Amino acid sequence: MRKEGLLYQLITALLVPALLALVLAWVVYDQFEKSMESNANNYVENLVDSVAARLDSKKWHVQPDGTYMKKPLDEDVNSIAAVLKEMNLPGMFAVFRKDGTLIYGSPGKVNFLVDWVNSFDSPTPVKVRSKGGDYFTGMFYSIPDENIYIIGAVSWKMLFGSMVLLVTVWPFIMGTLAIITILAIYLLYEKVILPLRELDEEVSSLRLGYDLPDVSAPEAVPELQQLRSTFVVLAQSAIDKEQLSRDYITDIVKVQEEERERISREIHDGPLQDVTALVQRLRLLALDVSDEQTISSLENAEKVAMIGVKEMREFCNNLTPPWLDLGLRHSLAELCNRMSSQLGVQIDLDVEDGDDCDYDDESLPASLCLAFYRVVQESINNSVHHGGATFISVQLEKRGDRITMRIEDNGKGFDMPDDVQELRVQGHRGLSNMKERMRLAGGSLEITSTLGIGTIISCEVPLQTVE
Repeated sequence: MRKEGLLYQLITALLVPALLALVLAWVVYDQFEKSMESNANNYVENLVDSVAARLDSKKWHVQPDGTYMKKPLDEDVNSIAAVLKEMNLPGMFAVFRKDGTLIYGSPGKVNFLVDWVNSFDSPTPVKVRSKGGDYFTGMFYSIPDENIYIIGAVSWKMLFGSMVLLVTVWPFIMGTLAIITILAIYLLYEKVILPLRELDEEVSSLRLGYDLPDVSAPEAVPELQQLRSTFVVLAQSAIDKEQLSRDYITDIVKVQEEERERISREIHDGPLQDVTALVQRLRLLALDVSDEQTISSLENAEKVAMIGVKEMREFCNNLTPPWLDLGLRHSLAELCNRMSSQLGVQIDLDVEDGDDCDYDDESLPASLCLAFYRVVQESINNSVHHGGATFISVQLEKRGDRITMRIEDNGKGFDMPDDVQELRVQGHRGLSNMKERMRLAGGSLEITSTLGIGTIISCEVPLQTVE
């Protein structure tokens, strides 16, 4: 799973419960409103049915003069109005002729029923909303075989009291909560998720010990600012540690080279001169001796001494190669020829000049030439002594803006540990030293080895690091 998926999971974990809460609130609101509407409908139906039951059709025959018998109306209908008034029950009703003339209205807002007579023209309860924002439920009821009809209505405010306020303001409350939720998620994304994602990407691409992340992120919350500041401190500590390590290794390499030079000088000025003097004395002594056997012995002693002189000179040359002053190309060629002769192994050196890149140019510092030289020297020794190689290929070339070197052998290979430092702990310092030398030169070194096939050592140094 990608890291950024965790960030979106966090948003989902916050957003889904909020949406579920809003949906649940809407469902509760919808059910509550439907329940109130159902109660209002039942109330109005019962009210109109009660009025209609008291208006007996026989008492409402039209008289010859076109008038209605009003006394039964007063007795029956007024009794309903009296009950409503006495029990303080909400509701109103009115009796109309078919032509819309008002015959009787219960005490209350009769004018309201007259104004809304066209709205309550359905035999089933209808919900309407007045200009003042109040809800009313009303219905129409026609008395069979008579020229009259009844309209009844009830105010939700009177019927349900303060609960109507909840129905009115609840959509606004939910809308406000939805806006607040969206705003909170937006702020969470802008102030937490995005800065955290940017920090994650920055940390993933950061070269610990070399690079520093941005010190601040103004858009982030203070906690992430503090986290970034803490990471900057850790990154700076890693850089300081890396610099100390580089200085330490540089000093070690410097001391090693100085010690090599000192040993070489001591051998050259001491034992080598002594053995050379011994050779001269053996030669002078041979001139004064006439015995053939003695002369033969002196010549054999001279040969042994000369072998010692040659070996000491080779040893001095290995310690402080004098041909490094000739440039990288010639120093590697001399090294490969000498080691091929000494170790009895075939070494193929291929130096390719890239675009405007001369490896013998004095612009290449002596430290870089020495680093490449020591890496090749150590690699050949390892390939022959540890890998049993009989063929070694050394390729040096320029690729774009980089100097690359590849050393490949046909030895037996070995199991390469994940960390080269493990070899140093085990006492095998050669590979670790090669890595450190290339790192000090501003480059890198990779080692690939396969059992039964051989080992490949790849070096790479950016030209911009070569001063």
